[in-house]
Amino acid sequence: MSQLSNHNSPEKELRADLGLISALSLVVGMVLGAGAFMKPPAVLAAAGDFNLALAAWAIGGLFSISGGLTLCELGVMFPRTGGIFVYLEEIYGPKVAFLYGWMISVIFGPALVGALTGYFSSVFCLLFNIPDSYNGVVGAGALGFIACVNSIGVKEAGYLQTVATFCKLIPIVLLAVFGIWKGNGQVAIFSASGGGIATAAPFSVAILATLFAYDGWAQVASVAGEIKNPSKVLPKAIIGGISFLVIVYISINIAMFNIFPVSEMVALGHDASSIAAQRMFGLMGGNLIAVGIMISILGGLNGYIMTLSRTIYIMGKRGQIFGASILSKIDNDSNSPVNAILMLVTSSYVYCRLLDADKLSDIAMFSVWLFYLLAFIGVIIARKTHADVPRSYKVLCYPVVPLIAIGGAIYVIYGMLSYQFLNGIISIGLTLAGLPLYYYLNRSEKNVNLFSRLKTKYMVGIGALLVIGLLTLFVQVVDNREEITVGIVPQFAPFAYEDQNGKLTGFDIELINIIAEKADLKVNYRMVSLEYIFDAVNHDYADIAICSLSVTPERQKSVNFTKPYIEKGGLALLARQGTPIQGVKDLAGKVAGVPQGSTSEAFIRNNSNARIQVFQSNLDMIQAFNQGWIDVIAFDKLTLEYFISQKMIAYPVDLQVIHQEDYAIAFSNKNKAIGERMNKIIADMRKNGELEAVYQKWFNSNVNI
Repeated sequence: MSQLSNHNSPEKELRADLGLISALSLVVGMVLGAGAFMKPPAVLAAAGDFNLALAAWAIGGLFSISGGLTLCELGVMFPRTGGIFVYLEEIYGPKVAFLYGWMISVIFGPALVGALTGYFSSVFCLLFNIPDSYNGVVGAGALGFIACVNSIGVKEAGYLQTVATFCKLIPIVLLAVFGIWKGNGQVAIFSASGGGIATAAPFSVAILATLFAYDGWAQVASVAGEIKNPSKVLPKAIIGGISFLVIVYISINIAMFNIFPVSEMVALGHDASSIAAQRMFGLMGGNLIAVGIMISILGGLNGYIMTLSRTIYIMGKRGQIFGASILSKIDNDSNSPVNAILMLVTSSYVYCRLLDADKLSDIAMFSVWLFYLLAFIGVIIARKTHADVPRSYKVLCYPVVPLIAIGGAIYVIYGMLSYQFLNGIISIGLTLAGLPLYYYLNRSEKNVNLFSRLKTKYMVGIGALLVIGLLTLFVQVVDNREEITVGIVPQFAPFAYEDQNGKLTGFDIELINIIAEKADLKVNYRMVSLEYIFDAVNHDYADIAICSLSVTPERQKSVNFTKPYIEKGGLALLARQGTPIQGVKDLAGKVAGVPQGSTSEAFIRNNSNARIQVFQSNLDMIQAFNQGWIDVIAFDKLTLEYFISQKMIAYPVDLQVIHQEDYAIAFSNKNKAIGERMNKIIADMRKNGELEAVYQKWFNSNVNI
C-alpha cells in the first residue's frame, strides 16, 4: 500500500465548488430523511414515555452537535477530501484509516444506501399503486438517476441537494405546525396524558434511534476539499444544520404526541406520520406525507452517494482497495469520481435486492460510531502530535465539548452491546475482516498474483455456476402472485393491531391472510384512518378494506360488501355498574364516547339525546372513560369485551347490546371479481368449520357467525 507523500498539499483534481448554502443543504438534506417520519415511534417505544422520548431527541442532538463541533477542528486542519478517513490516517496511521475505509466501502455505505433505496421503492410503489414486484426496477431507476446527476458534477449534485432539502420541508412544516396547533384538544383531545408503556430497552437505545435519524452530519466533512473556504463554511454548515434539525425533530415529535397516545403511536410504527396526516388533512394527507418521505429519501440518497463515493475514491487513490487503478480515476469532463460512484451504486443495489439491509444498517451504525469515537479522541491527541498545524478554527469550550462527544459515543456503544450484543460482535468481526486485505495489499512481493494459478476457463465456469445458482434462488424466493392492497385500521384490537414485535395480528388479519392464501393472492396492507377507509376503497388507495366493518344501508350506497363473516355482532353500551343507564333511552344529558367515523357514532346521533364526544383513538376513549370525562362508551360489543378482558377498564361495568350488526369485507365496483372470489371462500369456510375455528381462537364465544 502506498503512503501519501504530500499530506500537507491540497488535492487539485477536485474543484472547490460547494458554498455555504450547498454545504448547509448537504448537512440538512442528508440528515433530514426518512428518519424524520419513521423514527419517532421507535424512539418512543424504546423510551416508553413522551418526556423521555423528547429527552432522547434532545440528547441525541447534543451528542451530534458536540461531535460536529469536534470534527470541525480536524476538518480545517486537514481540509482534503476524505473526511474521517483522512483524520484517522493523520492521527492513528494507515491501518486504522484503512479499516474505516473498508467499513464505509463494504458495510456502512452499501447497506445504508441500499436500505434507503428499498424504502424509496416501497413508498413509490405504494403511492402510485405499482406492484411490489417492480420494486427492483424503481430502485434501479432511483439509483441510476442519482448516479447520473453526481456523474455530471458536484455542483449539479449540490443543486439537487438544495432543491430536495427545500421541497421536503413542506410536508414536515405542515405536519409539525398543524399537529401542534390542531392536536391539542381538536384531533385527539386527551392524548396529552396518554401515559406510558413498559419497555425493556435501556435509555441509550432510544438515543441510538435518534442518532440514526441524525446520522449524516459527519459525512459532510468528506467533501471538505470541494467546499469553498472550509475553515469558515464547514463549522457554520454543521452547527447551523444540526441546530436546525434538533428544532425540526422535536417539533415533529411534539406534534405527533399531540395526536397519538403512546401505545397507539408505537403500534402504528412507520405509518404513524401518514395516519397523522390523514387525521388532519384527509386521505390525501397520507399521500402528501408519502411524497415528503420520497423526497427526503431521494435527498439522503444523493447526499450519501456524493460523500461516500469520495471515501472509495480516496481508498483507490491510496491503493487500499481492489481495482484501485479504476476507482482512483477522476472523470475529465465532470471532475467527479464516476467509477467510485458506480461501484457504490452497484453494490448498494445488490444489498438492496439480496440482503437484509435493515439489519446491516444497524451493524453499520455500530461500526461507524466506533470510528466516530476514535475521531473525537483524535482531536485531543492532535493538540499534542500536530500542534504546529495551523487551525483557523478550534473546537469551542475545549476540552468540554470533545469530552461530551466522547462520552456520548461510549454511552451509545455500551448501550448497543448491552442490548444488541450479537449485532455488535458481528459488526466488529466484519470490520476486522478487512485486516487480511490490508496485509495482502501491503505484502512485500507485489508481483505475486493471488489468482495466478487459476485458469481463466475455470474462473468463468465457477462464475457461470454462481450466476445460475443465484438466478435459481431468485426464482424460488420471489412471490409472483397477484397482489391486493388491504386497507386496515391497525389499532382496533382484537380485530387488527400490531403486537410487541410490530407484526400485524388480530382476527381480521388472520382471516384475510387465510382468504388470500386460498385465493392465491399476495396481501399488501395499507394503514388508513377509520373515517377515510371507504374513501380509500373508492379512490383505489386500497382494493379492499377489513376492520370489523359493519354493513349498513348507508355504507352500501358507496361500497360493496362480501357476505358477512360475523353475523349478529353489534353495538353495545359500556357503563359503570350502578348507573341508571340501561339503554339508549337513558342517555339524555349524558356524555357518550364514540370512535370517529364508526357506526356507533351515527347510531347514537340518530337515536339518543346524548352529548357526543368523538375520539380518533380507542385508547384516548378508554382513558376518558376511566377518568370520568365521559359517562358511557358506545362501540362494537366484541371490542368492548376485549377491553374488559385485558383489564383496560378501571371500574366494574355493565355491557348492554343496543343494535345488531353484521361484519363484512368492503370492496369497490372495480374489484367485484375479487369480492366474488372472497364470497365463495367465506361460504366454504363457514361450511367446513374453519370460520368458526378462527372465531373461537380470538373470541372464545358462542356468538352466531
